[in-house]
Amino acid sequence: MADLWREQGLGGRRLLWLLCALLLLLDVVLTVLLIFFTLKANSEACASGQWAERVCQNTTHQLQHQLTRAQEAVWAAEAGAATCNQTAVGLENALELERAHGREQQARLEELLGEVAGLNQKLQEATLEVERLSREQQAPRRGSDAASAGSSCSPGLGPWTAAALLLLGLGALRA
Repeated sequence: MADLWREQGLGGRRLLWLLCALLLLLDVVLTVLLIFFTLKANSEACASGQWAERVCQNTTHQLQHQLTRAQEAVWAAEAGAATCNQTAVGLENALELERAHGREQQARLEELLGEVAGLNQKLQEATLEVERLSREQQAPRRGSDAASAGSSCSPGLGPWTAAALLLLGLGALRA
């Protein structure tokens, strides 16, 4: 092909100059494109887009930080709720024990009230018996007052003797 160009009058130097011109043209085109894209990259729209991207990244970072704090607050609240639940269960158990204890005390109180009623009945019966015995001993003494006027010792029950008998009867009932 070089022979063909030599025959047509195109020599090696011309080819070299043509190749240099093409390279220079390619260099100019690439430089113009580089300047165009550089200007486009630094244009106002691109700069505002980069600014918007930075704002978005900052906002995203702040939101992630707030989310982390909110999650920590939720975890703390859950831990507090678990503690409250454990306390509530403990208090419910203690309340149930107190209710059971109260029912036992109520049953014991009713039992004791029944015993007191029985003892009151026995006391009334013993009091009536003491009064009856006292009247029986008083009746023969009135008839024999004339006969025993010379005697200093009286066989009847005095008020202190009746009280002593009453106390002895109550002591026997308690046992």
